[in-house]
Amino acid sequence: MSKKKGKISTKRPTALIALIVVLIGTNAATIYYFTLYQPMVPLAEIPISVKDVTSNLADYIGKVVIITGYIVIGPTGPLLVDHPFVFLNNTLKSDDQLLFIGETLPNLDRLGRCTDVECEVDPSCDPFSDETVRIIYHSDTFRDGLVFPGIFEDKVLDTSILDGLNLTQTFPIAQKYAILYSGGWRADKAYFRYWNDLSYMYFILQMHGYPADNIYVVYKDGVGEDANTPVDYPATQTSMETVFQELNQTLTSRDTLFFFTTNHGGSSGLTTYWPNGGDQYLNTTEVAGWLDSITCHHMIIVMEQCWSGQFIPAISAPNRVIMTACDDGESSYACDTEGQWDEFVYHFMSALIGTQLPGGIGDAYADFIVADGKISMREAYLYAAIHDSWDETPMYDDDGDGVGLWAGPVFFGTGFYGDNIFL
Repeated sequence: MSKKKGKISTKRPTALIALIVVLIGTNAATIYYFTLYQPMVPLAEIPISVKDVTSNLADYIGKVVIITGYIVIGPTGPLLVDHPFVFLNNTLKSDDQLLFIGETLPNLDRLGRCTDVECEVDPSCDPFSDETVRIIYHSDTFRDGLVFPGIFEDKVLDTSILDGLNLTQTFPIAQKYAILYSGGWRADKAYFRYWNDLSYMYFILQMHGYPADNIYVVYKDGVGEDANTPVDYPATQTSMETVFQELNQTLTSRDTLFFFTTNHGGSSGLTTYWPNGGDQYLNTTEVAGWLDSITCHHMIIVMEQCWSGQFIPAISAPNRVIMTACDDGESSYACDTEGQWDEFVYHFMSALIGTQLPGGIGDAYADFIVADGKISMREAYLYAAIHDSWDETPMYDDDGDGVGLWAGPVFFGTGFYGDNIFL
């Protein structure tokens, strides 16, 4: 029985060809939309981020754009940042902020709120420079529900709050010396809170028997922000070498050295000051060398900068009490609610004087370990660490083993050398 052959349809190839034509047309339209049509939409109607501008500056110079971010007040004026953490922590990034310029600036009631800012990218910006990108403010619109808590105006504080405190102790035979250091990296990153850290610490040290002549203030470009706290040297490597050389010739085995650092830090160490930015750091090795060159009874070392915990293995010694605002690899932060200081050192200073500095409410009771009417360095550390509300881990070392400990172990069973060390 023979099989009957069927006819071959000619409709299927025609339908297939039509489908291919449709797909080609659709793809062509898509390519046209995304490569030709979409860029013609005005930039001022497409919200972008700060990083979009700083990463592709040449594409935006002279153009009006809408940038979503947070407005803060830095040492050089109003800034727009992607997130307040950029302003509050002490890490270094050169492309995370935009500087407002011109006669019209955003209102201060915008601080801490996520905002769409319409502005013009300054036509004179140089895409090949690492200076802060400038923008000219036009207008802004709040984004509902996005309010970030914190202190977003960086300014120099009045130290008159300390005038009424009578905490001066009698001078012992042994002398007390101190170094207060803040580099700031460059003008737009040298936040005034670093000056406030230094200036308040300067007065608190004097209340505890440190003669003003024995306190070396090493700050930024060598010029103070007010007349109350004298600055001895600019924050450079050369200045620090000079200070430690002087102390090497001065201190004896009866004396105390208090070494305090604040400003920015990173994996390379502690920043110095470069007016236009730079990459010179005080690294762990050279700081350890400077400290080792000093002969004294004991040292108190307090470090506020990011990554400060990395210094503990390098500078630990049996006669030293070391406190850092954070662990190795961590950021440290400005106060979230108390004012224009850094968080850890704010609580440390409050513990030393028994009352919270401006921004806080009430006493700062830290005499809870021995209860002898004096604040030991272990007590001051524990008070500061317990009250530190940021996601940073204050560290402590006082036995010379080079291992930093967090507040738990220090509270429950170590830190005994620090029980007998006072400011």
